[in-house]
Amino acid sequence: LLHPIKITMKTSKQIPKKLRYEFNLVNLLLEALTVIFFCALFPPVSLWWLGYVALVPWLILVLRTSTKAQLILSYIIGLIIFLINVHWIRPITLPGYISMCLYFALYWPLAGLLIQQLHRNFHLPVIASAPIGWVICEYIRSLGPLGFQWFYLGHSQVSVPVMIQIADIAGVYAVSFVLVLVNVAIAGFIASINNSSLVARSVRTGILAMALISATFFYGQWRLHQHTITIGPKLAVVQEDFPMFVDKDIPGLTESLMAYLTLSINAAEHEHPDMIIWPETCIPISINPEFLHAKTDDESLKSEQAVATDVVDMLGKHCRESNAMLILGALSKRINPPGHYPAIDKYNSALIFNRKGKYVGRYDKIRLVLFGEYVPFRYTIPRLYWFLNENMTPYGKNGFEYSLTPGTKLKRFSMTAGGRKYNFAIAICYEDTMADLIADFVAPINGKKQIDFLVNISNDGWFNHSAELPEHLDIARFRAVENRISIARAVNTGISAIITPNGKIQQVVRTTSMLYGPGVRGYVADNIEIDSRVSIYSRIKDIPLMLLTIVVLLAILIDWLIRFSKRRRYEK
Repeated sequence: LLHPIKITMKTSKQIPKKLRYEFNLVNLLLEALTVIFFCALFPPVSLWWLGYVALVPWLILVLRTSTKAQLILSYIIGLIIFLINVHWIRPITLPGYISMCLYFALYWPLAGLLIQQLHRNFHLPVIASAPIGWVICEYIRSLGPLGFQWFYLGHSQVSVPVMIQIADIAGVYAVSFVLVLVNVAIAGFIASINNSSLVARSVRTGILAMALISATFFYGQWRLHQHTITIGPKLAVVQEDFPMFVDKDIPGLTESLMAYLTLSINAAEHEHPDMIIWPETCIPISINPEFLHAKTDDESLKSEQAVATDVVDMLGKHCRESNAMLILGALSKRINPPGHYPAIDKYNSALIFNRKGKYVGRYDKIRLVLFGEYVPFRYTIPRLYWFLNENMTPYGKNGFEYSLTPGTKLKRFSMTAGGRKYNFAIAICYEDTMADLIADFVAPINGKKQIDFLVNISNDGWFNHSAELPEHLDIARFRAVENRISIARAVNTGISAIITPNGKIQQVVRTTSMLYGPGVRGYVADNIEIDSRVSIYSRIKDIPLMLLTIVVLLAILIDWLIRFSKRRRYEK
């Protein structure tokens, strides 16, 4: 099954028909197994051990088919996998859900193509070509406005802390690399059962895989047992259960504010935290000072300003009585001069109040969600922008412009607790899934991290208590390991938690029987861990992988050009 097939003009006719045409029973079975195994890696199933075999059927498929067959079959695999795993997008936007799946499915045939090219044209052993091709595609999928750092193979190992500690060297990609290599070894063993010529190769591959797994394990054990932790400030994360809907009523200001205040007051009275954290957009009006003090003739804005002033007074009083800092999410507004487009800039913000109840700053979300928080081409191709605004999502019906303005600055803040100063940053919503952004916050200077911990606020209420909630938490745990920082997450509908620098769950909001689902609300508080270690990943981020990607893609491009030129000369 794994015997390499060299596709050339002279040999293509010699390839058996079943290998050149895609829809035979064996290939369809390999497709089905790949889909089942890969989907079972992630919540709600989360069978971590499948990570070591999940790609075996697909690797066999890639190595036994022609390029054309691989592209078709792998695309079908990718499409089905994304249709199943991102089903939580469908209730929000059906066109977005379909478009998303159609696009991200492309990375499966791309990975297969890279593996085939590196193996067949560059004669790179599968044990090298498969991990390289796979992690390159994971990396490319993280880039640009369409970047989506979800459902990486390495994420499946989050419940095995010892195996994910290597993420502090090369991110989650390092874990994915190890898993793919093990999958190759197992596929080689299967192939050698009926092909004695492959036995020696499969033994060598198995030894290499075992050596790498052992190295990963011992490195993880070493990292987990280092004594680098000191006790930091006490943080409390607050969680309500307010499902969000596009076409139904959602909680108004009074209901939302009173619910969070009640939980927050209980947390303050029983836990006495140094900081209390509420979720993203938990206050459904703008309370930033720039908006409160702006002059306007718009009566609706004046009314909002009056209400917002009262809200700020209540929040300030809560901080003073609790003797705690408060971080919460709300939309900030900036009213622009007449004739400016747009008339009002809106930001997805995290606002900070100190222990005395004084507003001390805000962070505006930098990486906005495409179509969820902004529509592209707003300033460049207006006609296309308006078409997408009204048709791509339900938010823009009747010409309503829901697009937010992205923040432009990485901001870091400070607090004092127990006589010591701590620095922290805030990531909003899916920003905690973006490894490069979090590493930018940490970015060590003179051997010292710029932040001691990360705060993440999110509103996952749009996803109807689905598997998106534990998936989001699992990804955040990798950010903790990669940068050796604690993360405090406050998330509407869950899963709110405090994560240690080793990626373990220190505290989590849950009921006695459920980690997430209807009715899960409350708070948890604890002293976070401050880790003195400065990781390699925080220093260099994805630069080695970026360079590898450039080299591999350039090599394949040059090889294609040379082959194309030879083919043209041959035809002449």
